[in-house]
Amino acid sequence: MNDFESFFSRYAERYMASDVDAVAAMYEAPLLAVREGRVIHLADETALREHLAGLMDAYSRAGAARADIAALHVDQLGSHAANATVSWQVLGADGELVRDFRTTYFVFRTDGAWRIRTYTNHD
Repeated sequence: MNDFESFFSRYAERYMASDVDAVAAMYEAPLLAVREGRVIHLADETALREHLAGLMDAYSRAGAARADIAALHVDQLGSHAANATVSWQVLGADGELVRDFRTTYFVFRTDGAWRIRTYTNHD
């Protein structure tokens, strides 16, 4: 498993566990997100945490139990940055598909760890 597979596997695991602290630590605020054709500017850590908590709550209410990486494509931008596109399959406890979507993340390496600076959902 490469760095990006490990990073996004941990991301999915903590996201589905609704672990706002762990997932927020994988981001860098301020953050720019594009969801459903809207640009969302998350100016600070508080806004980021609220954004993540709301998304995690929505997944929980939809019955999501697991998020699998169906595909991962990485365009390395030197040694400290990359665009990573993840095809996600979110499954319920019964294994039924809850959501199937793609997201592109701009990530950068700081202090030896990857952090997400922006993401765009492919709607």
